[in-house]
Amino acid sequence: MTEEIKEEMKRLREEIANLKNQLHATIGEKHEKRRGLHIDIEAPGHEYVEDMMQGIAEGIHGELEKTICIGPGGMRIIRRGRPWREEEEDAVNFPKIAEAMSALGHEHRLKILHELMNGGKYINDLQQALPEITTSTLSSHLNVLEESGFVVQEKVRGRYLITLPGRAAYKTARKITKLLERRNEE
Repeated sequence: MTEEIKEEMKRLREEIANLKNQLHATIGEKHEKRRGLHIDIEAPGHEYVEDMMQGIAEGIHGELEKTICIGPGGMRIIRRGRPWREEEEDAVNFPKIAEAMSALGHEHRLKILHELMNGGKYINDLQQALPEITTSTLSSHLNVLEESGFVVQEKVRGRYLITLPGRAAYKTARKITKLLERRNEE
């Protein structure tokens, strides 16, 4: 290669690096605005993979923002068009809140939710993972979690799956516990 071609290639590499930095800055701004996902894949010469993965992540994030809820009655989608203030002005349904909190109010049920966080499981899998819970007790706890909408059972295969409200409830319970532990330490 001639020196001229080498210099031109060097200039192009620098320009690509500069454009990549600008892209990262733009994605970072979008990330801050949307509180979305950012996937950073560093593979020399394969910047298109990062762009493609970022597009997929943004698409998934957009779909999840619609809040897909799977409950005993099937799947329903709650559109984000309804303002939160309107929901706050609705009458508080204390019995429903108590029912949901009651479903989370047992250590075994929280352990079941924890096991389901990584994917659906059959009752035999849950029995193996939670040997301290008898079969009849496990079945009873699964019924409570199903009635509350935190867990569903596949009709055909019989696997138990955690719902998005179940995931949110489990994670919220963990966060509340951590906050209380920190407060008690102070």
